[in-house]
Amino acid sequence: MAFEKINGIRTHYLVDGAKDFPTITFIHGQAFNIEAWSRQIDAFKDQFQILRIDLRGHGLTEVGEFGNDLRMLNMAEDIIAVWDHLEIKRSHYVGKSLGGMIGFDLALHNADRLNSLTLVATQGKMPCGSLDRMRRNVEDYRKSPLKMKLAAGQLLNRYLPESYQKNDPTGYRLLEESIMQMTIDAYAFSSEAINAIDYDDHLKDINLPTLIIAGELDIPTPPSRMEIYREKIRGAKWGVISGAAHLPNFEKPKEFNALLKEFFK
Repeated sequence: MAFEKINGIRTHYLVDGAKDFPTITFIHGQAFNIEAWSRQIDAFKDQFQILRIDLRGHGLTEVGEFGNDLRMLNMAEDIIAVWDHLEIKRSHYVGKSLGGMIGFDLALHNADRLNSLTLVATQGKMPCGSLDRMRRNVEDYRKSPLKMKLAAGQLLNRYLPESYQKNDPTGYRLLEESIMQMTIDAYAFSSEAINAIDYDDHLKDINLPTLIIAGELDIPTPPSRMEIYREKIRGAKWGVISGAAHLPNFEKPKEFNALLKEFFK
């Protein structure tokens, strides 16, 4: 575990595996933290150096001073700053949801730092009405005595299959705690950043080995929504994790890890 002042904020990251291996950078989704990738470590640490970073305002990383002006570019710069700090010249990049949105920005503006791009349960442009909905949610969280506990219940109900809490109570609790750890302000700031993105018109400009992974049961980013990335990113590989929703790497790690390993080959 490491805490460093990087790009102006106290940043939390974890490194597993050997430094002389190729690096995989795993970046989590909104309201989660590095523990969302805990089920990938054992599968990859013997062949890769694994870097997990708590995004700005998530986990144990400070939110900084951007406020509602926070944008995806700022979070992409945070990732690059960690790479520079660790002397990582290039990395495989695996991003889920918000992490995938940052991946679009890196692929379009800093492709020379990437060996490959994996986009998991994500999208490059938010649907109409999303910003208003997320702003209303923020107001509900501020008014509720439950605060981010209310957010955890709402988000996990939307992101996971109905039976997930019963089938994996330990995993459910880990995800719930990660959401409750976040401040309402940090959730609000990252919501503004998410709804400001517009990458879908620039997909032809991505020129990297790319893998697209969707969860079969995902509500926010179903396979039908993510097909545009398979179709418009040159040479993109495609995989759908059966029985998984918005966190396929956590819900179905065996299947997810096998798909990612095959891509890296």
